[in-house]
Amino acid sequence: MTEMLILYLLLQGQSTMYALRKSIDKYFGAITRPGLGTIQPALKRLEKQGYIKSDKFFTAGGKPYYYYSITGDGRNALTTEILSDPSLNPVQLYPAAKLKLICSDVLNHDEKLQLYQILKTDLLKIKNHAEDTLNSELYGENYSAKMVMNNLICEYKNTLDLIEGLKNACNN
Repeated sequence: MTEMLILYLLLQGQSTMYALRKSIDKYFGAITRPGLGTIQPALKRLEKQGYIKSDKFFTAGGKPYYYYSITGDGRNALTTEILSDPSLNPVQLYPAAKLKLICSDVLNHDEKLQLYQILKTDLLKIKNHAEDTLNSELYGENYSAKMVMNNLICEYKNTLDLIEGLKNACNN
């Protein structure tokens, strides 16, 4: 996901690694907060793949710093990443779905509809699993566990409603 966020932000304009970190915190911090130890290797991977390029500059004191910018291949990779099927691991799917929806403004109409269908299918699977778990004997009289599962089911339903609303807005 970090690579997707970097590409998305670089689509807005060139940036330094530190400015990218601040932008990720500012715009996506409610969902994810990768540190410099995650961002720096992601920048190197993206540059090695040809999705971004860096320009080296020096401060007045001679210290080097880099400005990163997205390439044409990086624009294509961003679209591919947004449309890729996320993991069915709920810990990864839920935030990934939200980040993909936020970044979906770079997609065309048909790509948005494709994304909505992918996310809807995966979220329904996890919501149905949560409902099955809630209705099983696993939790018995465990009120706290039942409340947590109910809350998760509500979150999935809300996100599915959000996707349906976005799909309807896209079609109008």
